[in-house]
Amino acid sequence: MPAMLNTIPKLLSLALLLPTLGWTAAPLPIPEEQRQSLGIEVAAVVATDATLGLTATAKITLPPASVRVIAAPTDGLITSVLHQSGEQIANGQALITLSSPQLIEARRQSIQANLKHNLAADMAARDRKLFAEGLIAETRLTTSNNEASLAASDVEAARATLKLLGAKVEGKGAEITLTSPIEGTLIETLVEPGQRVDASTPLVKVGNLKQLGLEIPLSPEQANTIAIGQSVKLENSTVTGEIIALQPSLDAAQNVLVRAKLTQATDLRLGQSVNITILGKTDTKALSIPSAGLAWLGDKAYVFVENAQGFTPTPVNILNQTDTQVTLSGLTPNERVAVKGLAALKAKWQEAEE
Repeated sequence: MPAMLNTIPKLLSLALLLPTLGWTAAPLPIPEEQRQSLGIEVAAVVATDATLGLTATAKITLPPASVRVIAAPTDGLITSVLHQSGEQIANGQALITLSSPQLIEARRQSIQANLKHNLAADMAARDRKLFAEGLIAETRLTTSNNEASLAASDVEAARATLKLLGAKVEGKGAEITLTSPIEGTLIETLVEPGQRVDASTPLVKVGNLKQLGLEIPLSPEQANTIAIGQSVKLENSTVTGEIIALQPSLDAAQNVLVRAKLTQATDLRLGQSVNITILGKTDTKALSIPSAGLAWLGDKAYVFVENAQGFTPTPVNILNQTDTQVTLSGLTPNERVAVKGLAALKAKWQEAEE
């Protein structure tokens, strides 16, 4: 018991020294006879047939590019909501009707602009005839043509205003019908009939659920082994994906959010949790050792690699772990690592650093 109590503070101080140890710890000389007395046993690093992969739990998300938000083009009153969340929506299908006094004013201005344009066009046509007969000066004709052009511009501006309001140019009344710009699913309805809204207020969201994504939280150590372009496979599914982004900052849980795009995601739902595997880079094979061979110091994983002098503390990246086996990187096939007697090796490591 006293020997064990003496070892504990050494292990704690070793954990504090980790930042200074780096990745090149010196070999620990352990003679063969001492290995037996310390209970040290070794196992070989095995190259598995599976491609190197990292398993994780991810959440199904809808990328921003797959979402369209239909907003109020002007202040008004919601008169009807034509569909509910979850319904399939066709491109151009009516979603919301909105009554707005501004639409009445826009129609008045459009009618007025058309009347002025018709009058200016008639005046310009008459002056062209009079000029051809030599009855008026050219300056008067130029003025008439300019006034007709300005009136035509006013008509186009009035038409553009009606289109921005979501109204038909030749329509009547104060009601605007807002339609879906894409084919998809109505994800969310944000308003109710009878509600007054301001311009730019979001009304409904339509999403293309054929273009889903993944949000994968990984530890910084795991994220360091991932690169954009790597493939992703969902457990018990034919759906695959590809890593497209790694968040540059940590979230509240101190994880790196990795984003992936999916293909053929017809059997998945938004917010669903799924088990995934991020497949390794081409021609990289998985390495496996018994889980008992891991030595955790702080938040770093190490193994003790056997050599002619004894054992060398070596950092590794954990990719997948079960109760009995761990898949990792940082070693080479056929190396041998300690799987028993790790507490004694940690103590020896501490002594070597003092």
